[in-house]
Amino acid sequence: MPQSALLRSFLHTTGLWLVVLGLLLPLCAFSRVERLRATWRSNPATSMVIGWDQVSGGRPVIFYDKTDHGQNTAAYRFQSPPSRAARAKAMNNVFARLENLQPNTVYYFVIQDTDGVSKRYSFKTAPDSPGERISIIAGSDSRNHRLARCDANRLVSKLRPHCVVFGGDMTDDDSDTEWREWFDDWQLTIGSDGRIFPIIPARGNHESSNDPLINCFDVPSPDVYYALTMGGNLFRLYTLNTQIPGAGEQRDWLGRDLQANQGVTWRMAQYHQAMRPHTAAKREREDLIPQWATLFHKYKVQLVMESDAHVVKSTWPIRPSKEPGSHEGFIRDDANGTVYTGEGGWGAPLRAADDPKPWTRSYGRFNQFKWIFVDQDKIEIRTIKTEGSNRVAEVNPNNIFEPPYGLVIWSPKEGDVVRIMNPNSRPQTSVGNDITLNTNNSNSNVANISPDINGNVHIDYSLGETAQVQIILINSRMQEMARLEYPSQIPGPYKKSLDLSNAPSGEYSLIVKANNKLNRRFVITIP
Repeated sequence: MPQSALLRSFLHTTGLWLVVLGLLLPLCAFSRVERLRATWRSNPATSMVIGWDQVSGGRPVIFYDKTDHGQNTAAYRFQSPPSRAARAKAMNNVFARLENLQPNTVYYFVIQDTDGVSKRYSFKTAPDSPGERISIIAGSDSRNHRLARCDANRLVSKLRPHCVVFGGDMTDDDSDTEWREWFDDWQLTIGSDGRIFPIIPARGNHESSNDPLINCFDVPSPDVYYALTMGGNLFRLYTLNTQIPGAGEQRDWLGRDLQANQGVTWRMAQYHQAMRPHTAAKREREDLIPQWATLFHKYKVQLVMESDAHVVKSTWPIRPSKEPGSHEGFIRDDANGTVYTGEGGWGAPLRAADDPKPWTRSYGRFNQFKWIFVDQDKIEIRTIKTEGSNRVAEVNPNNIFEPPYGLVIWSPKEGDVVRIMNPNSRPQTSVGNDITLNTNNSNSNVANISPDINGNVHIDYSLGETAQVQIILINSRMQEMARLEYPSQIPGPYKKSLDLSNAPSGEYSLIVKANNKLNRRFVITIP
């Protein structure tokens, strides 16, 4: 066949294919929305802000529903146009402020624009009942090392918290490129099922102004200090701004709001620069002690999350004081003090933890964040080492409070859980001493337990080597009810007791660990 005829045949055939391809492309076209994030401006139980970078296309609309309809936009019951857009950090940041949602509910959503339809994502509103336990990840300082930052981000997706409390210093130089990379990395926090977990951000000293927080996260205050209440009246979280004066309007607002919210069970605060950093390389923020710490003590703020120092620390409960026994403006007060924890380590350069205080509980130097559980009876704080997140399994979505396989929980000599107990909690009525014991998931026979007629459970175990031993009692809601810790026991037999005479009826798990490895698990049934 002549070349001209071959060419005409080729053009005819490929032309047909191009027509077919042109018909198929609209069916599989994806919207160019990238760098998604979720935040809150109002009640976390009934609202959600979905933000994204509109890379191309126009006229975006978010479609959402309690039922998963995939990418079928026509099937979704609700839709909303953007509430706000802001060109910032070389991104077209678009925000849809969704209101009148149902509490403690999963919503599925897609974004449609002139280019097509996005992947299907989901979010979950916060509970509005104080009877629901809440999981929080709290950390900060993700500036420089992307591998370390991505490790921590990946753990968010695996631990599936109700929210992430982030104390600032997202980037190093606050540049457009760094912010785009930061949001690219933040996509690793999205769950394997498309779940997006809300972030509650504070401003750090590496954010050159309030604008990145306003234009990248749609925070509810132009001054970037604000408060949100979760779980009905379970707790109120205060986000403060150390990069503007702590006195004046900010202090006045904090005092008024704390006074007006004494009815919530727990009050917490986050901000960037630590009052008493645990590294000598950072300057003191002594000015914040009279401005904020005095209010924390006066209005019973039980937990404060600090950042900036790039070290690890948790304090004993402390309060402002200059009396004998105080140090650097604070004194330990187990009954009326505030626990301060932090201080960053989501990828920023680590510093020497070389400035501990007499009231410091634990301190160290590694990349980490805090995994915090909140219920009516207590707050539990665990420090999670974030390196090697690829080796960590996902939590069971139906039980997000059980540590997954491979998760590394820091275990200093003071114990791996910091507990803040609610002094107003009352033990429930005794239900008798008839206790049934069964073994479950036993890995060895080093431990045995037995009850007596007074409701005590006796745990007998033997060690073949020096070990840190933990005996943990967990109820059917996977809440830790009691813990015995023995940091350095030499080889030999041991006998310990746990008083369950006042425990409410139900099924409990009693776990015996040695050097953080499960030795035996028992099931205890109290009728």
